[in-house]
Amino acid sequence: MLGKTDQPALAHADQDPLCEDALKHALGAHLKSLGWTASKVAFGKTLGIDIDATKGSERWIIEVKGCGSRPAMRVNYFLALLGELLQRMTDGNMKYSIALPDLPQFRGLWKRLPDVAKTRTKITALFVDRDGHVIEEP
Repeated sequence: MLGKTDQPALAHADQDPLCEDALKHALGAHLKSLGWTASKVAFGKTLGIDIDATKGSERWIIEVKGCGSRPAMRVNYFLALLGELLQRMTDGNMKYSIALPDLPQFRGLWKRLPDVAKTRTKITALFVDRDGHVIEEP
């Protein structure tokens, strides 16, 4: 759900298709196509959960980061996302995901995360490309 306060985020998202706000817009559209309602999307510098979506009695929490400007920054973004999401894991029945630009470095970081960590936490990764297409990796 986008409101008037989201317009600055929209303007910035139009400039860089892999910035955090652009990813949030793409994810909102993707969720809607799957029957989810993004009841909260934190654009800009808003604190808290980035995307909080519902579908019936189901709830999906998604933490999002943009592309960053350097490879070292991307590693920090990836680790920060995992940490943020782990701190938000308050209900074993909710779905939890991290969302990142679909870049080889982020794909490699996700691939190198041990399978036991992915299985035990049930975290999935959502990769968003420059055209706004979303791919979910278990």
